[in-house]
Amino acid sequence: MTTFILPIGLLVVTLVGTLLVRSRSEAIRATFDLALFVLLGCVLFREDTSPILTGANVPMGPEGHWLRAVGIVWWYAAARLATAGIGRLLGHDERSREARITSDLLSAAVYIATILIVLNFVLLLPVNGLLATSGIIAVVIGLALQNTLADVFSGIAVGIEHPFSVGDRVTLGEGVEGLVVQVNWRSIRIQTDGEDVATIPNSVVAKAQILNRSFPTERRSARVMLNCPAWIPPERIIVLLKHASLLCPNILASPPAVVTVVRLGVRTNAYAIDFFVCTTREIATTKSFLLQHAHRQLRHAGLLDEVSPTNALLDAVPPALRLVREIELFASLTAEQQTELAARMEHRRLKTDEVLFREGDEDQTLYMVGSGIVEITRHGQGGVTSIGRIGAGEYIGEIGLLTGAPHAATATAFTPSAVYSLPPTALLPILAADPELAVAFEQSVHRGLTLLDRKVAAEASAYPQGPGALLHNIRRFFASSGPSGRRNSTGKD
Repeated sequence: MTTFILPIGLLVVTLVGTLLVRSRSEAIRATFDLALFVLLGCVLFREDTSPILTGANVPMGPEGHWLRAVGIVWWYAAARLATAGIGRLLGHDERSREARITSDLLSAAVYIATILIVLNFVLLLPVNGLLATSGIIAVVIGLALQNTLADVFSGIAVGIEHPFSVGDRVTLGEGVEGLVVQVNWRSIRIQTDGEDVATIPNSVVAKAQILNRSFPTERRSARVMLNCPAWIPPERIIVLLKHASLLCPNILASPPAVVTVVRLGVRTNAYAIDFFVCTTREIATTKSFLLQHAHRQLRHAGLLDEVSPTNALLDAVPPALRLVREIELFASLTAEQQTELAARMEHRRLKTDEVLFREGDEDQTLYMVGSGIVEITRHGQGGVTSIGRIGAGEYIGEIGLLTGAPHAATATAFTPSAVYSLPPTALLPILAADPELAVAFEQSVHRGLTLLDRKVAAEASAYPQGPGALLHNIRRFFASSGPSGRRNSTGKD
């Protein structure tokens, strides 16, 4: 009986230990399996036998049964160590654990081989007939599950090639694009931008063209196509579309956007703007902003008017009047008042890097960009910071014009630009004729500041805070200014 104590004790330790460590970490489980493997091997060596329990060294009877039980557990521990090593070699980071097709199949093969070895060499059971029968069954099952097996083996091929990982953005063929959220035996799951989850069989993935949008970088290229009248010189269109790309903050500066002519026609020419953005999610919004800026650039250049090429100069609206008509600030003025303001505007051309106004200047002038790009910068703790850029059809300095507040930023020509300026004295006759226009101006300023493309220009001025503060400052500023810009003799607001 004493000869049974050690094998029985080890089997009890094996059962209890396996239950205790199954919820522990991978390192603890591997350490337990290794200790079990060594101890059981020592027991078999002590009994002058091996894990392959054949021959005369294995006694027949109860003692031999216990040794065979020890041999079974030894092979079990060896299989667990082998599968742990396979999982360690094929990937053990968080993303690899989601795609375990190859490691799972190899682990299954290890366990199947272990079972056959135990049946044939430990329990001494004939397995040849079992293998022959299982081969016939495997053929039948294979024919019935050929599509599923195709998915499994395709998954193995994809796993070995490893064209993507969980978390990567991929495009499969011309259909599905999104983030890979799961890879399993039969399929992969992709979360699309519409928050849907598409399940794609591995056999389809193996045959499809796979584009990994996350490797080597998430940066994406995109293209926008436009048609413009053929009578306009392509060189001029290219410059305007290039300006439109510079006004979109999501378009990367490196590599820069490229504008090309892709087709010449009798009535229209086709142009393409190719650009890069940081991620795929920015493509749609960037295309929208780019088209808006392109339309604004072409419109304020007078290239979208319904005029004939021969009479373009005669029929075109003057740039100054076009700006006044389309600026939100002057939406409440009549056509006559808008024409009067346009006549009082001063035209100025800026060279690249020429300063329009500086931060802190008390310059009560409204500036409207007729063409080109103006960059807005501000001094901070880390030096000069770019707030953004404004282009044709945009204006800056409305708070200073209506309240006398100093500029909160510096405006510099980013490209050769044409700028129209409007001094506060141009508004005095209009406000004198209709004092209630101050309320309309306040509403126009509020509407303009709520527009997304006005955010950059709005940050260039010190905006009065508090309810009614802007209207109060507008009335006080213009009431205290005479035609010459000096305070009235009454000194009242």
